[in-house]
Amino acid sequence: MTETAKPYSHEPVGLLRRMACWMYDGLLALSALMLTTLLVTVATGLTVEHPLYPAYVLLILGVAFLYFGWFWTHSGITLAMQTWRVRLVGFDGYRVTWVQALRRFVLAMSQWMLLLGGLQAWRQGLWPVAVVVALILVAGLIWTLRHPQKFMLHDRWSGTRLIRLPDHKAGQV
Repeated sequence: MTETAKPYSHEPVGLLRRMACWMYDGLLALSALMLTTLLVTVATGLTVEHPLYPAYVLLILGVAFLYFGWFWTHSGITLAMQTWRVRLVGFDGYRVTWVQALRRFVLAMSQWMLLLGGLQAWRQGLWPVAVVVALILVAGLIWTLRHPQKFMLHDRWSGTRLIRLPDHKAGQV
């Protein structure tokens, strides 16, 4: 077996390390999305009112998926995950497939959209909606904290999990 085909350890990743990866990867993905937006806007003069705007939104989602999906399916490690010593693997410990990556991306994005929808409801004074969204998100976080492998909903649904890699030893690059 080659090194990329070996199953990896089963040490789960805690919520704080996940959040650090989210923040770092979010900034990196944002730069790719900003470059895409710049190229599309300069080339086409696209605005929100333009009839092709929905296609642009799909392009942005596609670029975001390609950013994450390529790293997840090839090495299991995005740039942020490399920094925080985290790897994405399937439940079997092997590399993630494109189908697993797509499932993970869709559900993770849905959770972020739920969060943003709850924040928008709060801004507009729709307190009952904001409270329900907050309760759903808090329940998901509590479930993650109590789960023995620290699985989140998108881990479970996509058949993937994050594992901690061993820390670099002193003097090792």
